[in-house]
Amino acid sequence: MELDLEAYATIMAALAAMGDERAAILARHGLDEDTWEAIDARFQARLSDALEEEGDGIPALVASYAKAYETAQRALAPAISLEELAMVTRLLQASGDMRASLAKVGLTMAAYVRGAEHWSRRIAESPELKVRFEEALRRG
Repeated sequence: MELDLEAYATIMAALAAMGDERAAILARHGLDEDTWEAIDARFQARLSDALEEEGDGIPALVASYAKAYETAQRALAPAISLEELAMVTRLLQASGDMRASLAKVGLTMAAYVRGAEHWSRRIAESPELKVRFEEALRRG
C-alpha cells in the first residue's frame, strides 16, 4: 500500500495525539501494524535522504511534510487557550514536573505541544498577546 505525503502526515499526527489508540487509528486508514511499519520506514528513509542532500535551506520534501503535519495537527483539535498554556508553564516552572503539570490542568502532552506551537508564534508577533500571556503567568 502506498500513501501520499499528506496521508502519511495525517496518520503520524493522529498517532502522536492519540498514541494509546494506535490500532484503531491504523485500522481507520485501512492499515495493520506490519503495513504501517513498512510505510513509515519508507517515509523516514525519504525524509532522512532529503535532509542529507546538499543545498541551502530546508529540503522541499521536509518542508512539505512539516506543513502537512501541522495542518493535520490543527485539524485534530483546536489549540489550547493562552490561559491554559500559561497555567501549565507556571506549574512547570514551579515544579519542574511536566507530567504533573499537565495532569493538574487536564492536558495531554500532544495538546500542550500543539498549543505551545500555536501561541509561541503569535506571542512573538503581538505585543498585546505577550502582555496577556505574562498576566496569565502571574495569576495563580
